[in-house]
Amino acid sequence: MGSPTGAAATALTPVVADVVERAGFVLDDLDVRPAGRRHVVRVTVDTPDAPAVDDGPAGGVDLDAVAAISRDVSAAVDAHEEAHGAVLGEYTLEVSTPGTDRPLTEPRHWRKAWLRRVAVTLDDGTKLSGRVGAVTDSAVTLAVGKGLQEVPLDRVERAGIEVEFKPASDAQVEALRADRTDKETR
Repeated sequence: MGSPTGAAATALTPVVADVVERAGFVLDDLDVRPAGRRHVVRVTVDTPDAPAVDDGPAGGVDLDAVAAISRDVSAAVDAHEEAHGAVLGEYTLEVSTPGTDRPLTEPRHWRKAWLRRVAVTLDDGTKLSGRVGAVTDSAVTLAVGKGLQEVPLDRVERAGIEVEFKPASDAQVEALRADRTDKETR
């Protein structure tokens, strides 16, 4: 049998997802944890679209939008609690966006990381550092050094965005754009 907090997250997911999607965003994560006599409900939202081939790296969610989503999620959770009996009781709601420390675990995370520098550990322990290019449901192309390398997503043990202080070289960006354009037109 699942934990009460797991049941709360399961019950709240469609409620929260509906609010987030109506606001034009994607529910990236919903976590419910006990915190003393209360619960903490953590909602992570993201923009739905990945950058186009001619765009730079993706931007984040506007802080005003996060505040509006927070108000709407709070009202929806309160209404759900009232209509279906209190599962949470008192709770603290935290609405945020994924930070650069979010692991890249799904193809959409990789697509959002277009042209960003990432650190990758493969299932055999190999470590790569490269810039994200084209992404399919099964692989990502990385600009590693002066070349491009296709990495199967099922081989990725861990991956995350690296904080960087200088932009990609023009040659690297052009190679990634050409590769992505080629893959998207096939």
